[in-house]
Amino acid sequence: MESEIVKVLNVLRRIARAAGYAAWVRREPDATRFCVAQYNKALTRLIELEPNLGALFTPLAEETSPEIVRMAARELAAYFEDEAPEAHVFRFAFGCAPRRWRARSRCISLPVHCD
Repeated sequence: MESEIVKVLNVLRRIARAAGYAAWVRREPDATRFCVAQYNKALTRLIELEPNLGALFTPLAEETSPEIVRMAARELAAYFEDEAPEAHVFRFAFGCAPRRWRARSRCISLPVHCD
């Protein structure tokens, strides 16, 4: 049961990303409807696994905006997080990160330190 919840949470994160993209591009209303349908299916399954969710989360209407779908998917996934969310630390691939940040008004190259 725990592994199924993890899988559904992964799907919710992807739904949130897809809805965010649909909100940004604003081209395909079908994409938003698909995200809503997938969110509602994921919510239905999670309510079957965790009945207490029914009191906190409700299915979304078909005409829901992609921004709301993204927020709802992220909030539903956050319900299952045991700890407070960590602050996002910007990192490049392979553990590289900028050594320091300089606020300038133009584009600059930053020295990179790799672990």
